[in-house]
Amino acid sequence: MKTMKSRTAMKTLSYTAIALFMFFTSCKESDTISFSGDDNSNLQSEASSDAQLEDMSDLSGVAVSADAGTLTGSRSNPSARTIDLSGDSRFSCATVTLEFANDNVPGIGAAANPHGFITIDFGTGCTGPNGRVRKGKILIEFHGRRFMPTSTVTITTDGYSVDGIGIKGIRTETNASASTEEAPTFTIHEDDTVTFLDGSTAERHADRTRTWNRAATPLQDTWTVTGTASGKTRKGKNYVMEITKPLVFKRACAIESKVVMPVEGIKKLTCNEKQITIDFGDGSCDTKITITVNGK
Repeated sequence: MKTMKSRTAMKTLSYTAIALFMFFTSCKESDTISFSGDDNSNLQSEASSDAQLEDMSDLSGVAVSADAGTLTGSRSNPSARTIDLSGDSRFSCATVTLEFANDNVPGIGAAANPHGFITIDFGTGCTGPNGRVRKGKILIEFHGRRFMPTSTVTITTDGYSVDGIGIKGIRTETNASASTEEAPTFTIHEDDTVTFLDGSTAERHADRTRTWNRAATPLQDTWTVTGTASGKTRKGKNYVMEITKPLVFKRACAIESKVVMPVEGIKKLTCNEKQITIDFGDGSCDTKITITVNGK
């Protein structure tokens, strides 16, 4: 079942669920698939939370890797390519500041093992060229070089929202790569709450693995995500999510086409004894998805 492409990924997902609901309820009785309003809400809760948190993680990763103050600290090979915030339109109206920590511990805060804080401040309302409105701050604490094994990045927020969807919580990323390879792998643990426009909230707890596939230019970077998540939906129902085929996110899609959801991969959402499988497609930069409910 495919959807029509819409103006934003989140709107498209909402329209997708509505269209599916209308289709299912108009089928013959023998063909009907039970897809309720709660299923619609559960689907949006998990997918929206996932997309917003991955976008925030990518913003943080770019900021840590790009800031001139961490040129020799956060990059394992700074001469390989240049990451410039001015080339990423998501930062066009944000203020990014860097402050190194003063730990008074040998090796900490030095180029070989930096420790510092980065703030991405979108103020009281910041509309980027892609039309998304961000508010508030993303707060980042980093230990070690971004692309060196065992380095960590901890991400929190202060009044942060995207198009009115609020994000609050903590996300810790640890470089689990065996070396300074071109596609570093990070293990991620996160505990977050997402607040939607109607005031409802969704809780999310996740353990995931994220591989950063660095291309010749940062705009062409992609990242692959595997793992699981659990929590409560906007309706207060417990859910479990499992990625059954790695999810693929593309930075170019997020910047140029406002597509912050995965463009490839499959996830399975289990809630209320119902299984909803979401297939994000073949990698094309669009917001089309296929949904399977209890095998149909």
